[in-house]
Amino acid sequence: MRTYAIYIRDARYSVPSLLLVDAGVDERIADLAREKLDESPHHLAVEVVDGDTVLFRIQRDDGE
Repeated sequence: MRTYAIYIRDARYSVPSLLLVDAGVDERIADLAREKLDESPHHLAVEVVDGDTVLFRIQRDDGE
Protein backbone atom coordinates (compact mmCIF):
# COMPACT_ATOMS: atom_id res chain seq x y z
CA MET A 1 0.00 0.00 0.00
CA ARG A 2 1.36 3.41 -0.97
CA THR A 3 1.62 6.04 1.74
CA TYR A 4 2.32 9.72 1.18
CA ALA A 5 3.94 12.02 3.73
CA ILE A 6 2.54 15.53 3.77
CA TYR A 7 4.68 18.16 5.47
CA ILE A 8 2.86 21.32 6.49
CA ARG A 9 5.10 24.34 7.02
CA ASP A 10 3.49 26.62 9.59
CA ALA A 11 4.66 30.16 10.42
CA ARG A 12 4.16 29.49 14.14
CA TYR A 13 6.54 26.52 14.37
CA SER A 14 10.13 25.81 13.33
CA VAL A 15 9.42 22.15 12.52
CA PRO A 16 6.81 21.17 9.90
CA SER A 17 3.80 19.08 10.88
CA LEU A 18 3.63 15.60 9.39
CA LEU A 19 0.49 13.92 8.05
CA LEU A 20 0.61 10.37 6.63
CA VAL A 21 -1.99 9.52 3.99
CA ASP A 22 -2.66 6.01 2.63
CA ALA A 23 -2.72 5.18 -1.07
CA GLY A 24 -6.50 5.28 -1.26
CA VAL A 25 -6.32 8.98 -2.10
CA ASP A 26 -3.88 8.80 -5.04
CA GLU A 27 -6.19 10.73 -7.33
CA ARG A 28 -6.93 13.32 -4.62
CA ILE A 29 -3.48 13.98 -3.18
CA ALA A 30 -3.12 17.40 -4.84
CA ASP A 31 -6.59 18.44 -3.66
CA LEU A 32 -5.78 17.29 -0.12
CA ALA A 33 -2.51 19.25 -0.15
CA ARG A 34 -4.38 22.40 -1.25
CA GLU A 35 -6.99 21.84 1.50
CA LYS A 36 -4.22 21.61 4.10
CA LEU A 37 -2.60 24.82 2.82
CA ASP A 38 -5.93 26.65 2.92
CA GLU A 39 -6.86 25.24 6.35
CA SER A 40 -5.04 28.02 8.22
CA PRO A 41 -3.59 31.41 7.34
CA HIS A 42 -0.47 30.26 9.24
CA HIS A 43 0.20 27.42 6.78
CA LEU A 44 2.92 28.70 4.44
CA ALA A 45 3.62 25.63 2.30
CA VAL A 46 2.75 21.96 1.88
CA GLU A 47 5.11 19.30 0.51
CA VAL A 48 3.94 15.89 -0.66
CA VAL A 49 6.56 13.15 -0.41
CA ASP A 50 6.57 9.54 -1.62
CA GLY A 51 9.44 7.67 0.02
CA ASP A 52 12.53 9.84 -0.50
CA THR A 53 11.04 11.79 -3.43
CA VAL A 54 9.33 15.17 -3.08
CA LEU A 55 6.45 14.89 -5.56
CA PHE A 56 5.41 18.52 -5.36
CA ARG A 57 5.27 21.57 -3.16
CA ILE A 58 2.59 24.24 -3.03
CA GLN A 59 2.85 27.51 -1.15
CA ARG A 60 0.89 30.65 -0.48
CA ASP A 61 0.98 33.41 -3.04
CA ASP A 62 2.77 36.58 -1.96
CA GLY A 63 -0.60 38.34 -1.79
CA GLU A 64 -2.03 36.12 0.93
